[in-house]
Amino acid sequence: MKISYLFALLLLLCTASSHAQNNCNCAQAVEKLIAKIETEYPGFKEKTTDTLLYNHFKAGIIEKSWRTDDAHCLALLKEYTQFFKDRHIFFLDQTTPQPQDKKAGKATVTISAAAFHKKISTTKDPLEGIWKSDNYKIGILKTDKTTYTGFILETNSQYWQPNDVKFVLHGTDRVDYYLQDRSMFKDTFTLYSPAILYFRLLKSAFIKQPLLPADTLKIQAQLNEIEGFYVKQLTPATTLLRLKSFDYPFVDRIEALIKANRALIENSQNLIIDIRQNGGGTDLAYKPILPYILTNPTLHTGATFLVTQTLLDGLEKYKKGLPRDEKHQAEIAGVDHQLNAFTGNIGKYINPDEGESPVSKIAPALKSPQQIVILTDRKVASSAENFLLVAKQSKKVKVFGTPTSGVLDYGSARVFDMGCANYPFVMPTYRSLRLPAYPIDNIGIQPDVYLDNYITDWMQYAINYLEDKQ
Repeated sequence: MKISYLFALLLLLCTASSHAQNNCNCAQAVEKLIAKIETEYPGFKEKTTDTLLYNHFKAGIIEKSWRTDDAHCLALLKEYTQFFKDRHIFFLDQTTPQPQDKKAGKATVTISAAAFHKKISTTKDPLEGIWKSDNYKIGILKTDKTTYTGFILETNSQYWQPNDVKFVLHGTDRVDYYLQDRSMFKDTFTLYSPAILYFRLLKSAFIKQPLLPADTLKIQAQLNEIEGFYVKQLTPATTLLRLKSFDYPFVDRIEALIKANRALIENSQNLIIDIRQNGGGTDLAYKPILPYILTNPTLHTGATFLVTQTLLDGLEKYKKGLPRDEKHQAEIAGVDHQLNAFTGNIGKYINPDEGESPVSKIAPALKSPQQIVILTDRKVASSAENFLLVAKQSKKVKVFGTPTSGVLDYGSARVFDMGCANYPFVMPTYRSLRLPAYPIDNIGIQPDVYLDNYITDWMQYAINYLEDKQ
């Protein structure tokens, strides 16, 4: 795979840059946002060929900003960015948990460890007890008729101490979750089984303790299915691979999923890969799948990056966060390759892979399915669309569903500091070399077989197609 695509939509999500200035009023924020996009958005020239239209629109936005208060400024900023029809430009509040209430202050529970363990040793309430996530060991107690309080038992975080309240559950599905700065984020939860408590928007799971070793794999498999990552044999001839996201946190999980189900995938005559609702993430996520679906070398068009300090800083920060082990050596080398090409070229469009072959060769697996159907819908975007561009070059792949979202012409989105700490926003850093001949933004990638509303069960339709049962 060409290195240009390794960082498609790799969001270095920090709520404010270390270089951010004080909060801006609306007129200041609009002025700074316009300056940032006009100088650092790689699609600005193509999106403003009608200069009269753009300048008239911009003047209207600036005029509105003079009489817009801070409470309504974000809507005005979004109105400006929507002119470019690029969903890789957005403000962080659209995609990351943001405080929805004022800081609640530090809340704690007063129960002692001995009293808590005595209480949960006799309770029959499925929510009361000890729960564990990747970062926290939590105690949950019923504190009212329909209210449960989750408090810290153990954590490695410097921001939390034992007995601090981490969340409060209300009724059957509402939760007030306290973020690092004690601001409240309102979410919903589901108790999927006596062992899994899942927060939907935060995409965070807590597992009931103690967990017997024999139950570990069972719980992980159930959690994978909840979150949309699983392999399932549908018929003796057809297997399903479900991948709901290519976000960076799922890279290792997808790799482990493919490895654990290698025998089933290799010995299936047919494979259905369901990527519906997959909004993308990083191209690294789908690399383990390619040997099972490709039949030949694939062509990649590459991209030119508009080099900015934001891009350089983002790559340096990303590199520092990578483990220095053998598994990540190629990734670190890829970042170094880009940094070497970009350094000293701020303000220029640079193709870090210029002069290299646009053809990638990935050795096919010795055993793999004979036929593959990939299911898509309108929510498939970004690197998930890039996956389709690669997969469609295989002789044994068909794409079923609807056209995809169309968010791929400008990518490798990163957080930009425009000098207003209250308005961090994300913007792409590259322009695809497919342009202008082959645009995808707001058009989408077309399926080989369009499935309309008359097909009520897409999965069964795909099975029938693969097994000649039409």
